[in-house]
Parts: sequence; structure tokens; C-alpha cells
Amino acid sequence: MDLHEAIKGRKSCRAFLGRPVPDEALQRVLNAARLAVSVENQQPWRFIVVRDEEKKRKLSQAVTKGNFLNSAPLVIVALGMEEASPALVGGYMLSYPLDVAASIQNFLLAATADGLGTCWCTDFKEDRIKELFGIPEGTRVVGVLPLGYPDPSNNGAHNGDGGRRSFSEIVAYDNFAW
Repeated sequence: MDLHEAIKGRKSCRAFLGRPVPDEALQRVLNAARLAVSVENQQPWRFIVVRDEEKKRKLSQAVTKGNFLNSAPLVIVALGMEEASPALVGGYMLSYPLDVAASIQNFLLAATADGLGTCWCTDFKEDRIKELFGIPEGTRVVGVLPLGYPDPSNNGAHNGDGGRRSFSEIVAYDNFAW
């Protein structure tokens, strides 16, 4: 699948087949995440691969509406390292959230290109996740990403552009014009 097909075809997956994700596929999607752009090439991301069923169960309880995580063969916890992100964006915020977001986007697209499903979960109780995995201060949970083969009988059809805003609604030239 080419990049533009992956971008158009990517959708959130919340139901997975029991089929395991091959190590080679996992490495490809994590490598895509590793190769993302970051401010000053700081690469302030880390990823915990969760395969243990009990840890997945506890993780699912820390994610709002996270029961579906249990059907995924594995779950990735995407982390941002605050101290590896000294640059300020616009003079007002650390760059790590944007850097990790770019990394997660690469992950999502690579998963789609490999025929895998995933979903970027952002509504979670960070303190519970940090306790579960022994994540230290200065490291922030940015996303929880289940990964597996989508269950086509339980994920609905992709509806074209996914109800996206039109080009003219989001793009202006030379001035703020909305």
C-alpha cells in the first residue's frame, strides 16, 4: 500500500482478531515511529510493548472505554521524555508532545500499510499507567495504541474521507481568512 492509500484508509480499530502480530510487522511499525521527525532530532519517545494479558487487563482499566484493548494481541504505551525535549515551540511549550505525536502518526500509517489495525487512545489515567509500568517522573504517557489484525465483522465500513472538513475550510493563503 502506498502512503496516500494508507493515509486515506487509516481508521481507528476497536475490534481485533485473535491472530498474533508477527515480530517482523511489529518491528516495521515501531521502526516507522522511530524514524519520525523531532525538534533538534531529540527523539524524545519511548515505547512499551505490552503482551502480558494481566498487564493489558489492568491497562484497559486505566483507559476510558478501554475494554476493547483486551482483544488486541498487544498494546503499545507511547511515552514522551520531558528532559529530552528542551526546545520550546513558539516560545511557550515543550516540543515532546508534538514530537511523540509525529512518531505516533508514523506508527498509525505503517500499521495501516501492513494491514494492521490500531487506535490512538488519549483518554486515560496517567498516574495508573505510570504505576503499572514503573514509569518515572519526567516521562509522560502520550498515547495507548492497541495493535492487531482488525476484525472486519466488528469495525464498520470506512466512509471515504471520514467526514473530514473540506479543503477550503482548513486552508487559506497569505492571511487568516475564516
